[in-house]
Amino acid sequence: MKVLIIGGGRIGLAVAALLAGAEGHDSEVADVTQEALDQAARRGFKTRHLDASRRKDCVEALAGFDIVVNAAPTRLAAGIVAAAIEAGVHYVDSAEDTAAVSEVAATAGHGKVILPGCGLSPGLVANLAVELVDALEGPIDMVVRVGGLPVHPSNAFGYGLSWDVDGLIAEYTDPCEGIVEGKRVSTAPLQDYESFVLNGRPYEAFSTSGGMGSLCAALQHKVRNLSFRTIRYPGHLTLARFLFEDLGLKRRRDMLRTVLRFGLPDVIQDVVVIFISVRGFHQGVPAERSFVRKIYHEPMRSPFPVSALSHTSAAHLCTMIDLIQAGKIEAGGVARHEAVSLALIRQNRFMTPLLN
Repeated sequence: MKVLIIGGGRIGLAVAALLAGAEGHDSEVADVTQEALDQAARRGFKTRHLDASRRKDCVEALAGFDIVVNAAPTRLAAGIVAAAIEAGVHYVDSAEDTAAVSEVAATAGHGKVILPGCGLSPGLVANLAVELVDALEGPIDMVVRVGGLPVHPSNAFGYGLSWDVDGLIAEYTDPCEGIVEGKRVSTAPLQDYESFVLNGRPYEAFSTSGGMGSLCAALQHKVRNLSFRTIRYPGHLTLARFLFEDLGLKRRRDMLRTVLRFGLPDVIQDVVVIFISVRGFHQGVPAERSFVRKIYHEPMRSPFPVSALSHTSAAHLCTMIDLIQAGKIEAGGVARHEAVSLALIRQNRFMTPLLN
């Protein structure tokens, strides 16, 4: 497949690196800034200048391509998917907010795959969650926990930037989706605190926004309770509440963006922690099933380092490209990750090293 990657940031370059090291796809990176294009060119990727905010330019750029990977800021998603529909190409993205893409796709006839919310969460966690739920009988209670953390934290926050700062702010300030006693609910972020230990290391987790995708809609009639929580090192939540709530910076996103962007280091040496637990019944007996995985940063097939968070998200995106090419994902409208078999993902060349 010919793949146009819009956005030369962390995720976009990680996707390009994975595709460059595998057979079967030919990719190109498009961005509006010369800095991003130069960085992509230094890594040996084909590039083109594109202002993705201009729908007409997007449609023209997509001529000759089979699929577009939207790795641009979330605010551009609606325009890019509209351009993909007009150009007649498949569309995937890594945005947490999938509503805008779904709304555009729902009002347009389209014979290709539209698959928003790929990556770690939403995305991979949906595939893992469905597998766990299907192994038990109800009533079922599920907690999905995910975190991208520095391996060697160097500040009291225990955190560094390994992805978009605006996405981080949205996680900590926007309402959280969930299911409580069978009903879909919206709750405040930075709640539902818990602490736990994995492999001898302590962590904490708390509610954040954006990690569910369409999981609540898919599991509403299968689970009694469902919540999503972000994993951090102990002490992080206290400082986050101080910044966002006590100082009121959640109402001053411009100031908060500056504080976080210039106060936290960029992180490459990170670890992705996934801890999903499900409680229900198996053959009438109370049972619990869990998926636990730590994915550490490793150099990819390139001299340029890529974080574990970017690698995991890019691997899921590339897996979806493979499955679309193979006809394993139904075309014509918005596809759901919950309908994609975890077995197909485990067997895929991009995800096998991470999950098996």
